[in-house]
Amino acid sequence: MADVHQDRAEIFDLFNLYADALDYKRWDMLQELFTEDVTTDWFGVYQVNGRKEVIAYISELVGKVGNTHHILGNYTAKINGDTAEASARVRAYHVGAGDKAHLFEESLAAFEAKLIRTKEGWRFSHFAEPLYVMLGTQEVFGLEDPQ
Repeated sequence: MADVHQDRAEIFDLFNLYADALDYKRWDMLQELFTEDVTTDWFGVYQVNGRKEVIAYISELVGKVGNTHHILGNYTAKINGDTAEASARVRAYHVGAGDKAHLFEESLAAFEAKLIRTKEGWRFSHFAEPLYVMLGTQEVFGLEDPQ
């Protein structure tokens, strides 16, 4: 029988590993976080499906940024056998690179996920990032700001 406290710790660690992968630009770490058929929804605007495509999307977007710093807290997890729904609140700071080094983007958001227990451990089967507040500019990612 699974230990719910151990499951919660492993799920919360998964969110932390995701933030570390972004902050250290360790795209190889993302392989261990998502199921092969993962679905995603960033900000209710961008949907990307499949682990390979999701990692390409993340590395392309965050790869354009000079530095990032993600702080996570207020974790939740509802575990039902080998599935779970979990979330973490996020404060993220992104600094531009090159000719955009003077720009920044700061977000208050959440990471919301559905997870599946695999033989390798918990993995995100769906990952969403609803955005609550954005300061600065999306130009740090090479995106245009909405008008």
